[in-house]
Amino acid sequence: MAEEILLDYAIDRPCVSSVQEETRLKVLLKINASNALRAAGSEVILPLHLVFVLDVSSSMKTAEIGALKEAARLGVDQLNVGDFVSVIAFQSVAYEIVEPTRIRDASTRANIKNRIEVIDQFQGGGTDLEYALTKAEHQLVSVPDYKQVRRIMVFTDGQVTGQPADCLRRAAEIADRGIAIDAMGFGQEFDFRFVQRLVSYSNGFTAKIDRPEDIKKVFQSRVRDMTNVIAKNVRLDLNFTPQVRAQHGYRYSPEISYLGRMRLPGDVRTISIPIGTIERDKEYSYLVTCAVQARAVGNIRLIKADLHYDIPTLGIEGGSSTQSIVVQYTDDPQLLTRLNGEVERAFDEAEVGRLLEELEASMRATKHTEVAMIFDLLAERYREFGDHDMASHYGDLKRKYAAQGQISQDEMNYTRHKSTQKRDSGVQLVDASSLI
Repeated sequence: MAEEILLDYAIDRPCVSSVQEETRLKVLLKINASNALRAAGSEVILPLHLVFVLDVSSSMKTAEIGALKEAARLGVDQLNVGDFVSVIAFQSVAYEIVEPTRIRDASTRANIKNRIEVIDQFQGGGTDLEYALTKAEHQLVSVPDYKQVRRIMVFTDGQVTGQPADCLRRAAEIADRGIAIDAMGFGQEFDFRFVQRLVSYSNGFTAKIDRPEDIKKVFQSRVRDMTNVIAKNVRLDLNFTPQVRAQHGYRYSPEISYLGRMRLPGDVRTISIPIGTIERDKEYSYLVTCAVQARAVGNIRLIKADLHYDIPTLGIEGGSSTQSIVVQYTDDPQLLTRLNGEVERAFDEAEVGRLLEELEASMRATKHTEVAMIFDLLAERYREFGDHDMASHYGDLKRKYAAQGQISQDEMNYTRHKSTQKRDSGVQLVDASSLI
């Protein structure tokens, strides 16, 4: 097998003016498993240790806890033989409902599901997620196994009690140990922005669930994905050529999120993006923007991109793929008209996340003129997508903000959730292993 995990790229303007003072460029980096690896059988799938962290605080409704129990039981049925599962129910304190248990047979699954059935007996109190995450971390590290994918799946209906900054710090520390966090939420008090930050350290998954009956569907889908992981410790290093100015970073798929402004302090020219794990049949893509100055005609490498990964089931530790991202400086007017529509569409979608960050910052600072302008930009962006419902949604939010001076948490949750949904923009990931 050649490169097991493939790295490819596309750039919005492959040709750059040799005389224009500055040109802003957009680079779409694409990652996926090779055809050979995707076609391999279950022997390449990594074993999983999954911790369910389930909110049983006093704000949880009976229907929500009932749906959560049913979803967790079905999730246990989806795990592969040999996987480990743990269950924590949390409120102001965290209860270890199921200690780390290996899935061996039907009787093991039945025993775990019977224990899940009693989580409503622990209902009450607040939402101390920081302590629950610490408990989950302890359960995961108690089963040392290099091949394992270690993951925490959180379901909650509210804002965390205590200090949110402490909870985020814990999430970052857990991510540094190679443990990923997914977080799903529901209810009007659910803080989607906080949850996005919580999972960002480990490149985790987020979802806003509108109805209790949808919990099962989201739960099953996510567990199914986790049982198809083929690579872990995946990291993308981007080394920018001197005189290339890094600007913004975005995740484009499987879901969209704004990663923030990329800063290259001093002589440091490399930015690392933690990807975590690669699932067998999923595509992963990232966008970065940068600016270049005018220079002589010829080719120049903007970025050296290095993808690092481990595939323990194949005995691969420290696998890698490399791409040199190159543009051509030219004074040919015809060449300068070339534009990659795929990259432009991807950027337009991903940029919504950055605009939402600016929107919320402007609302917190009560900069009403800027808020109105960003609402207009978002409405126009969705009209360009052909999504007139979302364009109308932003028009309604603008009018509501003008009248009331604020937007509800539930409305912002809906807005943020929609911004993470990737459209069918024609991004194609190909197996180029035969060309390597």
